[in-house]
Amino acid sequence: MNAVTTTDHGEIQVSPDRCLRYSVFTPAQGDAAATVLFIPGFKGFKDWGGWPWFCRSISAAGYRVISINPSMCGVGAALNEFDEPEKFALQTLSHDLEDVACLLSSEDLISDQPLVVIGHSRGGIVASLAAAAHPVIQAVVTMGTPHDLMRLDSEELEAWQKRGFREIVNARTGEVLQQDVSVLKDYQNHSTSYDPVRALASRVLPVLGIHGTADPAVPMSSLDLLFPTDGNPESRKVCIEGAGHTFGMVHPHQGPHDHAEEVLEILSGWLGEVIQR
Repeated sequence: MNAVTTTDHGEIQVSPDRCLRYSVFTPAQGDAAATVLFIPGFKGFKDWGGWPWFCRSISAAGYRVISINPSMCGVGAALNEFDEPEKFALQTLSHDLEDVACLLSSEDLISDQPLVVIGHSRGGIVASLAAAAHPVIQAVVTMGTPHDLMRLDSEELEAWQKRGFREIVNARTGEVLQQDVSVLKDYQNHSTSYDPVRALASRVLPVLGIHGTADPAVPMSSLDLLFPTDGNPESRKVCIEGAGHTFGMVHPHQGPHDHAEEVLEILSGWLGEVIQR
Protein backbone atom coordinates (compact mmCIF):
# COMPACT_ATOMS: atom_id res chain seq x y z
CA MET A 1 0.00 0.00 0.00
CA ASN A 2 2.83 2.42 -0.81
CA ALA A 3 1.70 3.59 -4.23
CA VAL A 4 1.76 7.35 -4.71
CA THR A 5 -1.43 9.33 -4.14
CA THR A 6 -2.27 12.99 -4.66
CA THR A 7 -3.79 15.10 -1.89
CA ASP A 8 -6.03 18.17 -2.09
CA HIS A 9 -7.66 20.21 0.64
CA GLY A 10 -10.78 22.35 0.77
CA GLU A 11 -13.61 23.84 2.79
CA ILE A 12 -17.40 23.85 2.66
CA GLN A 13 -19.36 26.60 4.39
CA VAL A 14 -22.14 24.68 6.12
CA SER A 15 -23.59 27.88 7.60
CA PRO A 16 -22.30 31.43 8.14
CA ASP A 17 -20.46 30.35 11.30
CA ARG A 18 -19.67 26.70 10.49
CA CYS A 19 -16.96 25.47 8.13
CA LEU A 20 -16.35 21.83 7.22
CA ARG A 21 -12.73 21.20 6.25
CA TYR A 22 -11.69 18.20 4.19
CA SER A 23 -8.79 16.44 2.50
CA VAL A 24 -9.10 14.36 -0.66
CA PHE A 25 -6.68 11.52 -1.38
CA THR A 26 -6.73 10.26 -4.97
CA PRO A 27 -4.79 7.36 -6.55
CA ALA A 28 -2.04 8.80 -8.73
CA GLN A 29 -2.64 6.17 -11.40
CA GLY A 30 -5.84 4.57 -12.66
CA ASP A 31 -9.46 5.28 -11.83
CA ALA A 32 -10.68 5.00 -8.26
CA ALA A 33 -13.04 2.06 -7.66
CA ALA A 34 -15.14 4.02 -5.17
CA THR A 35 -15.26 7.10 -2.97
CA VAL A 36 -14.59 6.49 0.72
CA LEU A 37 -15.66 9.10 3.28
CA PHE A 38 -13.71 9.00 6.56
CA ILE A 39 -15.24 10.52 9.71
CA PRO A 40 -13.02 10.84 12.82
CA GLY A 41 -14.31 10.25 16.33
CA PHE A 42 -14.93 12.32 19.45
CA LYS A 43 -11.91 14.54 20.17
CA GLY A 44 -10.45 13.31 16.90
CA PHE A 45 -9.72 15.21 13.69
CA LYS A 46 -8.66 14.35 10.17
CA ASP A 47 -5.01 15.34 10.67
CA TRP A 48 -4.66 13.57 14.03
CA GLY A 49 -1.77 11.15 14.32
CA GLY A 50 -1.92 8.35 11.77
CA TRP A 51 -5.19 9.27 10.08
CA PRO A 52 -3.57 10.98 7.04
CA TRP A 53 -1.32 7.94 6.59
CA PHE A 54 -4.33 5.65 7.06
CA CYS A 55 -6.43 7.49 4.47
CA ARG A 56 -3.50 7.72 2.06
CA SER A 57 -3.02 3.96 2.37
CA ILE A 58 -6.68 3.30 1.52
CA SER A 59 -6.34 5.58 -1.49
CA ALA A 60 -3.20 3.77 -2.60
CA ALA A 61 -5.28 0.58 -2.72
CA GLY A 62 -7.42 2.17 -5.45
CA TYR A 63 -9.97 4.38 -3.73
CA ARG A 64 -10.68 8.09 -3.60
CA VAL A 65 -10.77 9.05 0.08
CA ILE A 66 -12.34 12.16 1.60
CA SER A 67 -11.49 12.79 5.25
CA ILE A 68 -13.31 15.52 7.14
CA ASN A 69 -13.24 17.71 10.21
CA PRO A 70 -16.89 18.13 11.22
CA SER A 71 -17.72 21.82 11.48
CA MET A 72 -18.28 21.68 15.26
CA CYS A 73 -15.41 19.35 16.20
CA GLY A 74 -13.41 22.21 17.71
CA VAL A 75 -10.50 22.00 15.29
CA GLY A 76 -10.64 24.94 12.90
CA ALA A 77 -8.12 26.61 10.62
CA ALA A 78 -5.24 25.50 12.86
CA LEU A 79 -5.96 21.91 11.70
CA ASN A 80 -3.85 20.29 14.45
CA GLU A 81 -5.20 21.87 17.63
CA PHE A 82 -8.52 22.75 19.24
CA ASP A 83 -8.59 26.40 18.24
CA GLU A 84 -12.43 26.48 18.34
CA PRO A 85 -13.22 25.03 21.80
CA GLU A 86 -16.48 26.96 21.94
CA LYS A 87 -17.75 24.89 19.01
CA PHE A 88 -16.56 21.62 20.50
CA ALA A 89 -18.55 22.48 23.63
CA LEU A 90 -21.79 22.53 21.62
CA GLN A 91 -21.20 19.75 19.06
CA THR A 92 -24.13 17.36 18.59
CA LEU A 93 -24.78 14.46 16.24
CA SER A 94 -27.28 16.68 14.42
CA HIS A 95 -24.44 19.05 13.55
CA ASP A 96 -22.34 16.17 12.23
CA LEU A 97 -25.21 14.81 10.13
CA GLU A 98 -25.82 18.27 8.66
CA ASP A 99 -22.15 18.34 7.70
CA VAL A 100 -22.37 14.98 5.95
CA ALA A 101 -25.55 16.00 4.12
CA CYS A 102 -23.87 19.19 2.96
CA LEU A 103 -20.85 17.27 1.68
CA LEU A 104 -23.01 14.70 -0.11
CA SER A 105 -24.79 17.51 -1.94
CA SER A 106 -21.50 18.81 -3.34
CA GLU A 107 -21.23 17.84 -7.00
CA ASP A 108 -17.53 18.71 -6.92
CA LEU A 109 -16.83 16.05 -4.28
CA ILE A 110 -19.43 13.33 -4.74
CA SER A 111 -19.72 11.61 -8.12
CA ASP A 112 -21.70 8.61 -9.28
CA GLN A 113 -19.04 6.24 -7.93
CA PRO A 114 -19.98 3.79 -5.19
CA LEU A 115 -19.80 5.52 -1.80
CA VAL A 116 -18.56 3.90 1.42
CA VAL A 117 -18.45 5.67 4.79
CA ILE A 118 -15.85 4.76 7.41
CA GLY A 119 -16.19 6.09 10.95
CA HIS A 120 -13.88 5.78 13.92
CA SER A 121 -15.51 5.61 17.36
CA ARG A 122 -18.24 8.30 17.46
CA GLY A 123 -17.60 8.77 13.73
CA GLY A 124 -18.98 5.26 13.24
CA ILE A 125 -22.23 6.37 14.84
CA VAL A 126 -22.37 9.31 12.44
CA ALA A 127 -21.65 6.95 9.53
CA SER A 128 -24.46 4.61 10.62
CA LEU A 129 -27.01 7.40 11.01
CA ALA A 130 -25.96 8.95 7.69
CA ALA A 131 -26.36 5.62 5.89
CA ALA A 132 -29.93 5.36 7.17
CA ALA A 133 -30.70 8.84 5.83
CA HIS A 134 -28.84 8.74 2.51
CA PRO A 135 -29.42 5.80 0.11
CA VAL A 136 -26.37 6.91 -1.91
CA ILE A 137 -24.21 5.36 0.83
CA GLN A 138 -23.67 1.74 -0.20
CA ALA A 139 -21.60 0.36 2.69
CA VAL A 140 -20.47 1.30 6.21
CA VAL A 141 -17.30 0.54 8.15
CA THR A 142 -17.15 1.08 11.92
CA MET A 143 -13.88 1.12 13.86
CA GLY A 144 -14.00 1.00 17.65
CA THR A 145 -17.55 2.30 17.54
CA PRO A 146 -19.89 2.27 20.57
CA HIS A 147 -23.45 1.01 20.21
CA ASP A 148 -24.66 3.94 22.33
CA LEU A 149 -23.29 7.48 22.32
CA MET A 150 -24.04 8.36 25.95
CA ARG A 151 -22.31 5.86 28.24
CA LEU A 152 -22.18 7.77 31.55
CA ASP A 153 -23.40 6.61 34.95
CA SER A 154 -26.08 8.44 36.93
CA GLU A 155 -23.56 10.33 39.09
CA GLU A 156 -21.70 11.64 36.04
CA LEU A 157 -24.94 12.73 34.40
CA GLU A 158 -26.13 14.46 37.57
CA ALA A 159 -22.82 16.34 37.93
CA TRP A 160 -22.98 17.42 34.29
CA GLN A 161 -26.49 18.77 34.71
CA LYS A 162 -25.65 20.52 37.98
CA ARG A 163 -22.51 22.29 36.71
CA GLY A 164 -23.91 23.06 33.26
CA PHE A 165 -20.85 21.55 31.61
CA ARG A 166 -18.38 18.73 32.01
CA GLU A 167 -14.62 18.79 31.59
CA ILE A 168 -13.03 16.36 29.18
CA VAL A 169 -9.31 15.66 29.12
CA ASN A 170 -8.09 14.77 25.67
CA ALA A 171 -5.62 12.00 26.48
CA ARG A 172 -4.32 12.17 22.91
CA THR A 173 -3.34 15.87 23.11
CA GLY A 174 -3.45 16.70 26.83
CA GLU A 175 -5.96 19.52 26.38
CA VAL A 176 -8.87 20.09 28.78
CA LEU A 177 -12.11 20.80 26.93
CA GLN A 178 -15.63 21.57 28.09
CA GLN A 179 -18.88 20.05 26.87
CA ASP A 180 -22.03 22.08 27.49
CA VAL A 181 -25.08 20.50 29.13
CA SER A 182 -27.07 21.39 26.00
CA VAL A 183 -25.32 18.45 24.30
CA LEU A 184 -26.76 16.11 26.92
CA LYS A 185 -30.22 17.60 26.55
CA ASP A 186 -29.99 17.27 22.77
CA TYR A 187 -29.15 13.58 23.13
CA GLN A 188 -31.99 13.00 25.58
CA ASN A 189 -34.42 14.67 23.16
CA HIS A 190 -33.19 12.63 20.17
CA SER A 191 -32.06 9.34 21.71
CA THR A 192 -34.15 7.25 19.31
CA SER A 193 -33.02 9.02 16.15
CA TYR A 194 -29.41 8.92 17.42
CA ASP A 195 -29.46 5.12 17.83
CA PRO A 196 -26.87 3.51 15.49
CA VAL A 197 -28.27 0.01 16.08
CA ARG A 198 -31.68 1.14 14.88
CA ALA A 199 -30.11 3.03 11.97
CA LEU A 200 -28.11 0.07 10.68
CA ALA A 201 -31.14 -2.20 11.03
CA SER A 202 -33.16 0.12 8.79
CA ARG A 203 -31.14 -0.85 5.70
CA VAL A 204 -29.79 -4.20 4.55
CA LEU A 205 -26.40 -2.91 3.46
CA PRO A 206 -22.90 -4.38 3.95
CA VAL A 207 -21.32 -3.38 7.26
CA LEU A 208 -17.77 -4.11 8.39
CA GLY A 209 -17.21 -3.72 12.13
CA ILE A 210 -13.61 -3.66 13.37
CA HIS A 211 -12.71 -3.56 17.06
CA GLY A 212 -9.58 -3.98 19.16
CA THR A 213 -9.71 -6.61 21.88
CA ALA A 214 -7.79 -4.26 24.22
CA ASP A 215 -9.85 -1.13 23.51
CA PRO A 216 -9.97 0.82 26.82
CA ALA A 217 -12.53 3.35 25.57
CA VAL A 218 -15.25 1.19 23.98
CA PRO A 219 -15.87 -2.38 25.19
CA MET A 220 -15.86 -5.28 22.75
CA SER A 221 -19.51 -5.91 23.62
CA SER A 222 -20.45 -2.84 21.58
CA LEU A 223 -19.40 -4.61 18.39
CA ASP A 224 -21.69 -7.53 19.27
CA LEU A 225 -24.62 -5.16 19.79
CA LEU A 226 -24.03 -2.74 16.93
CA PHE A 227 -25.35 -4.81 14.02
CA PRO A 228 -26.24 -8.42 13.12
CA THR A 229 -24.20 -10.27 10.51
CA ASP A 230 -27.17 -12.22 9.18
CA GLY A 231 -28.78 -9.16 7.58
CA ASN A 232 -26.37 -8.92 4.65
CA PRO A 233 -24.14 -11.83 3.57
CA GLU A 234 -21.23 -9.40 3.07
CA SER A 235 -21.38 -7.97 6.60
CA ARG A 236 -18.43 -8.87 8.82
CA LYS A 237 -17.24 -8.39 12.40
CA VAL A 238 -13.48 -8.53 12.94
CA CYS A 239 -11.53 -8.35 16.20
CA ILE A 240 -7.91 -7.16 16.16
CA GLU A 241 -6.11 -9.07 18.91
CA GLY A 242 -4.40 -6.77 21.40
CA ALA A 243 -5.37 -3.56 19.60
CA GLY A 244 -6.45 -0.46 21.49
CA HIS A 245 -8.91 2.26 20.54
CA THR A 246 -6.75 3.81 17.79
CA PHE A 247 -5.23 0.52 16.60
CA GLY A 248 -1.70 1.45 17.61
CA MET A 249 -1.71 4.90 16.04
CA VAL A 250 -0.65 7.85 18.20
CA HIS A 251 -0.44 11.64 17.96
CA PRO A 252 1.87 12.87 16.62
CA HIS A 253 2.25 10.10 14.05
CA GLN A 254 5.09 7.68 14.83
CA GLY A 255 4.84 5.60 11.68
CA PRO A 256 2.80 2.50 10.75
CA HIS A 257 1.72 0.06 13.47
CA ASP A 258 1.02 -3.64 13.03
CA HIS A 259 -2.56 -3.27 14.30
CA ALA A 260 -3.36 -0.44 11.88
CA GLU A 261 -1.70 -2.37 9.06
CA GLU A 262 -3.94 -5.34 9.87
CA VAL A 263 -7.00 -3.08 9.77
CA LEU A 264 -5.94 -1.80 6.34
CA GLU A 265 -5.45 -5.33 5.02
CA ILE A 266 -8.89 -6.41 6.24
CA LEU A 267 -10.49 -3.23 4.95
CA SER A 268 -8.90 -3.49 1.51
CA GLY A 269 -10.00 -7.10 1.10
CA TRP A 270 -13.55 -6.36 2.22
CA LEU A 271 -13.91 -3.31 -0.03
CA GLY A 272 -12.77 -5.43 -2.96
CA GLU A 273 -15.63 -7.84 -2.21
CA VAL A 274 -18.44 -5.31 -1.78
CA ILE A 275 -17.51 -2.78 -4.47
CA GLN A 276 -18.30 -3.66 -8.06
CA ARG A 277 -15.22 -2.60 -9.98
